[in-house]
Amino acid sequence: MKFLVVLLSAAYVSAAAVQPRHHKGRGGNKNKATAVDTTAVATATTAAATAAGTAAAGTNAGAAAAASGSTVVLKEVNGIPGNECLTFRNNGEIVDAACVNTAADRQLTPATVSGGSALKVQRTFTAGFRPDLVNVNACVGFNGTHFRASDCADSSVELVTFNQNGELVASGGACASGHDNLAQMTVDTQGQSCATYTSTDVTPTTS
Repeated sequence: MKFLVVLLSAAYVSAAAVQPRHHKGRGGNKNKATAVDTTAVATATTAAATAAGTAAAGTNAGAAAAASGSTVVLKEVNGIPGNECLTFRNNGEIVDAACVNTAADRQLTPATVSGGSALKVQRTFTAGFRPDLVNVNACVGFNGTHFRASDCADSSVELVTFNQNGELVASGGACASGHDNLAQMTVDTQGQSCATYTSTDVTPTTS
């Protein structure tokens, strides 16, 4: 009789021991699944934060004439000997003149305007010659016939950039093609015959 009681007690203890282990196993799987979900959420959160940071950085890219490169002086390849560097006249026209790297009227700075690339003109202009460029950022722009200094915010002109081939090209495809007999810049509106330029990094000057 005592043996039977002991045997039944042992069976009860065994059953009680097995049941918690089985429950723990199922609960462990649930916890494991939860851990995977948490990792996925953490990854998604990190990705969202990264995207938000990128979007925030992109907002600054639309700032008017925000500098995006080193200030340069451009020298025309096969230009007029002794007068190969692009220079901005008081009226904003571009001509070839002597290379004076410290002169603001020779300098250009790659910039970003409303999310697009541009070339900011370093020199300033006066009301006597270009009242439209007083107290505004001036960029190289194409007005349909000429490349010249223009208001960076003027939507009626195409902004000009200096590409990796050493060419000055407007957003619509026109390019600087060289100079005429008066050393004034000429333009190929079809973008077929483009002049090339070399660039020299300089310290920006304000005038």
